[in-house]
Amino acid sequence: MLLRDLANWPICRGFVFLLAYFVSPYSLSAQPPPADSLIQALEQTDLHDSTRIRLTLAVADQLYASKAKQVIELLGKLRPHIHQATQGQLLDYWHYYGAAYQGLGQTDSVEYYHQMILSRITKEEDDRRYARALANLGAVYRMRGELDKAARRLEETLTIFEAKADPFPKGTVRNSLGLIYDAQGDYRSAMKVYLEALAIFESVDHPGAQAVVLNNIGRVYQAQRDQARAIRYYQRYRQISEQLGQTSGVANALNNIGTVYSETGELDSAEYYLKESVRMKEEVDITNNLASSLNNLGKVANLKGKYREAIDYNQRALALARQYQDKKDEAFCLLELGKSYEGEMNPAAARPYYQQARTLAKSMGDVALRYASNEGLYRVYRTSHPERAISYLEQAFVLKDSILNAENTEALTTLRLENAFAKKELIHQQKITTMKFQEAIQSAQMTSQRTVIIALVAILLVLGGMVYQLLRQKKKIQRQHQTISRALKEKDTLLREIHHRVKNNLQVISSLLGIQSRQVTDRVAVEALNEGRSRVHTMSLIHQNLYQQDNQTAIPVRTYFEKLVGSLFNTYNISPEHITITTDIDDLLLDVDTVVPLGLVINELVSNALKYAFPSGNGHVEIVLKEQLEGLFLSVTDNGIGISNPEVIAQKGSYGYELIQALVDKLEGTLEVDNQQGTRVAAVFKEYQKAA
Repeated sequence: MLLRDLANWPICRGFVFLLAYFVSPYSLSAQPPPADSLIQALEQTDLHDSTRIRLTLAVADQLYASKAKQVIELLGKLRPHIHQATQGQLLDYWHYYGAAYQGLGQTDSVEYYHQMILSRITKEEDDRRYARALANLGAVYRMRGELDKAARRLEETLTIFEAKADPFPKGTVRNSLGLIYDAQGDYRSAMKVYLEALAIFESVDHPGAQAVVLNNIGRVYQAQRDQARAIRYYQRYRQISEQLGQTSGVANALNNIGTVYSETGELDSAEYYLKESVRMKEEVDITNNLASSLNNLGKVANLKGKYREAIDYNQRALALARQYQDKKDEAFCLLELGKSYEGEMNPAAARPYYQQARTLAKSMGDVALRYASNEGLYRVYRTSHPERAISYLEQAFVLKDSILNAENTEALTTLRLENAFAKKELIHQQKITTMKFQEAIQSAQMTSQRTVIIALVAILLVLGGMVYQLLRQKKKIQRQHQTISRALKEKDTLLREIHHRVKNNLQVISSLLGIQSRQVTDRVAVEALNEGRSRVHTMSLIHQNLYQQDNQTAIPVRTYFEKLVGSLFNTYNISPEHITITTDIDDLLLDVDTVVPLGLVINELVSNALKYAFPSGNGHVEIVLKEQLEGLFLSVTDNGIGISNPEVIAQKGSYGYELIQALVDKLEGTLEVDNQQGTRVAAVFKEYQKAA
């Protein structure tokens, strides 16, 4: 799926708005005069230079986000008079130039003007304007995909503003850091700083800033496939934009809602919202952000099979992305163009687009884009150059693993608790010894001084001996604990690596069988190869589950069989709207030696049902797995055409039946077939092992 930078306009242009706002001369202060009246005042020819400078900067402060070209024109007229400006006015003059160019997406000009500011002042001389320039440079670097440079600028900015009382800039920098976390796929960190920023903007009652953050939160939910919450946040963003009269914000919200509907498969709704977004962006001349909406329309056209239409959209988007130096949009355009030509059965035309997207993704360090481009290259090479295709497929597997494991669960350790407990025991023993020592003193006071001295010496010797033994025992326990912990960690690491490699090797075998099946013309041979792929995939899922969890021998059967059934539906291209499936599976943890034959049995039975039971294309399959007194009960039932004679399933030469019977025998089970109202195959396994 295309993991797109869904909110490009409010992130880039709205980002500039926030960063410029918190240091503008009018931020959070008295309401300035309307821009129209200020422009009329500027038309007077007898204005003093200082007055002209002040009025022009006031107009720029109000219009740089909505009328960037007009602001650039006004600042150009001010150039002959700017030598009369104060130091602060000159810095604001360069700042508004940069903000206006950022509204037009011209990042080179933005960088030039803000670097001019940093070359003119130090942090000690004017920390607010210095921080503003740093933050805007961070925005430029983020747009170019230079995330490390962007992060450094923003971290320095946040350090400056955290020491100040004004909350607004703290919110804007947090929002900007969230964009970087978002681009790196660290959604948990992104959500944390977005929520902190939203709370700050709500506390200062700034709806425009709230809208930008609401949109970004919607992006995080969309990236995590929570489409319902994503749409709710996008709709809130749209409502605030409408209330503020920000047409560009409304257009962007429509674009984002359209992308959600394209992900949920509601393509007509997606096309409607995206076309509305394009229309509104063209009306207000937002050409720097038009590429994202056009590219999304191209994606929808690809999904509908309208490849020529998709190519037109994506070629327009590609030209705009390159014009505004937006590498991420450029990479998405290239990927969609590759898909369009692939859809037209023209792999030779698709290859260069996938190659260019792969190169861009690698330069940006974008794992998801690299995975998508490698997967595309595998598809366009798998027929003509199978060996090369496998190389791209292997790279895609590695990248997919890193995507799936992006949010690793932190392991809890008991070492600290054990040390704390040992310390408490030592203190307790010392207290007991001290009490005995005090009792001995009291007893010695009733006798002679000599007896007291002897008793004291004896007690001190005992105390020293006890402390020595305790310390020695503690060190011994610590060494044993370290040895055991190290051995367990090495064992766990080795087991994970084994399962990981077995899973990867099985996936490569599955892919090789798939490539071989496309070279074979005999239908029986093709079916045999595809059945082999399905069995290999069944075993691959087991090893994938094992290396992704802490327990290296236990398989949660409910989760495993749900994944297996979903994979079979994909393998046989079954639509859930036509053939439904229900499961009643106990939440058991079974040993891998039990799950392997059990998974292969279910694979064979469900595959047979999907292939032969429903010639009309409609039906229902039910899977039951229960632990009963007599053993582990399994049944697979369908309401298909059934079989005239249950003995047919046991015909000699049926490899599928022989495999099922052998696996049932392995688990010392019994097998029954019932053809009443469809087909029901049931088995009871007596020899099965639960995980320890």
